[in-house]
Amino acid sequence: MASLLLRELYFSPWSERVRWVLELKGLPYARCAYQPLADEDELKRTTGIATAPVLLADGKVLGDSDAAVDWAESERPAPALLPAGARERAAVRALELTATEVLAPAGRLIMIGGWLAANVQPLGNHFAAKYHWSAEAEARGTATLRRALPELARAVAGGGYLVGDAFTRADLTLACMLTPVLGPPPDELFAIDAPIRAMFRLSLGDDPAVAPLRAWRDETYRRHRGGRVVPAAA
Repeated sequence: MASLLLRELYFSPWSERVRWVLELKGLPYARCAYQPLADEDELKRTTGIATAPVLLADGKVLGDSDAAVDWAESERPAPALLPAGARERAAVRALELTATEVLAPAGRLIMIGGWLAANVQPLGNHFAAKYHWSAEAEARGTATLRRALPELARAVAGGGYLVGDAFTRADLTLACMLTPVLGPPPDELFAIDAPIRAMFRLSLGDDPAVAPLRAWRDETYRRHRGGRVVPAAA
């Protein structure tokens, strides 16, 4: 079995996605906290990558959550998190990419804009430069979420799974990637200090049309996460 080390930013939805998959697959791993600003140069020097998560697997450096969860799927096929059928697998992939490449980054840009407006420094300027924030980019992200979130909420309003009749990576990934918009799951599901929790939630998430999405996300955590998420031990 590979020796696994996860360099993680605890509250990052991309880090949480990798943790969740590794734990569902029963793949033991060690955790090493990454601190923005303080650890960026060291992480880049040792891995060639400047963002977390980075999964180190017996010499492999997997610096993208897609690569990390694909590696876990190949290393430990059961329980399967991708359907067998080609059409269903494509649907899962499309939903994963929408969540990781559109929804969560849009929420992150809006969140960064809020940090800048509140003069949360030096994090505001650091993340604005790192993720190419601009007022125009934030406006585009807001428009995207206003279109997409109510549609997703209607899709999950009756409960159940996004693709087929079983839990897949589509459900897991969307549940994680909603954090920059809805805030983290409740404290009994995801431990996070109150000041940091307050930095995440966007007003978009308070739209009544989005409420079913929050309920679905929290229920997905209760049914499938396997316990309360907590930071790594110091």
